[in-house]
Amino acid sequence: MDEIALLVEGIENKVKKLTVLNKQLTDKNESLEADKRELQGELTGAQQRIAKLEKEMVHLEVAGSLGAGETSRAKQKINELLREIEKTTVLLNR
Repeated sequence: MDEIALLVEGIENKVKKLTVLNKQLTDKNESLEADKRELQGELTGAQQRIAKLEKEMVHLEVAGSLGAGETSRAKQKINELLREIEKTTVLLNR
């Protein structure tokens, strides 16, 4: 009988340890999920900023080529922009 009581007590101790470990891992997982959401928000913001800066860069390039008297470069840039618009239109019509 004594052996059975010791076995049961040992099992209870192991279950308690596993319960504590499970709680710790659950807390850590929740913390990592919160960090992940925060980093995804930062990534989204950075991607939006990159897109905005790329658009601004295109505008500045067009303005620079128009202002510098480089008509061939300006025409080329306008044609590139028109192709981009056409691609976007095709994608939207799908």
